[in-house]
Amino acid sequence: MEIQKYVINETAWVELYHQNSPALSQDNPLPALIICPGGSYEHISERESEPLAFAFLAQGYQVFILNYTVMNKGTHHNFLNQNLQEVRAVFELINKHHRTWNIDPQKVFLLGCSAGGHLAASYCTSHPFYQAKGLLLCYPVTSFSLGWPKQHPHFNFPLEDCSIYDSNLAISAHTPPTFIWHTGSDLTVPIANSLVFCEHLAKVQVPFEAHFFEKGPHGLGLANRATAPTERHFVPDVQRWFPWALNWVERHLKK
Repeated sequence: MEIQKYVINETAWVELYHQNSPALSQDNPLPALIICPGGSYEHISERESEPLAFAFLAQGYQVFILNYTVMNKGTHHNFLNQNLQEVRAVFELINKHHRTWNIDPQKVFLLGCSAGGHLAASYCTSHPFYQAKGLLLCYPVTSFSLGWPKQHPHFNFPLEDCSIYDSNLAISAHTPPTFIWHTGSDLTVPIANSLVFCEHLAKVQVPFEAHFFEKGPHGLGLANRATAPTERHFVPDVQRWFPWALNWVERHLKK
């Protein structure tokens, strides 16, 4: 395994966690996963970056971690649309280098946690040129009017119309199949964000699988010791989301 960094712009880059086993060949390319970590659009969460990458890497995926533009990188402009272009840039890299990286470009999934979930959902509902095979959302923000952010203004730039960034309203029949999970006791990003997203997916008959857990704070990641900063972030019941997500991805790889 090797890690390669690719600069997208002055405030964004992507890291490829690349399996280069001699057993791999261009005749048997691997699926890929792009991870958009959370961090409230203020920073990039480390707990939702490398631990997730290694978990999927161990299951036979080439993994990309997108370190997208956020506020702590010295930005004072509205970068939310720029973030979408940064996701697209990763897809462009994959399509350009998929043979070298041993990736099937038709089997690329997009995963987002928290604010990264907002980015991932926003990208997949924007009718992009490069669409993900499937969307995985972990306790995502899907709208700025469903309990996150807690205080306004949250961003260090003005948002004149928050509805523009409501991914629920942008869902269409072209939105990819979705796997989504959340906890009912999440006080940072209320579960309503996921419930409303599922409601809109159902309206246009986009296939989805949803798992809602009774207890667990925000930002659980894998909910195990690899991602738990405190004991309350170690939640064995919630750890089930990962094998369930793997099963869901494998089913959709066969479609």
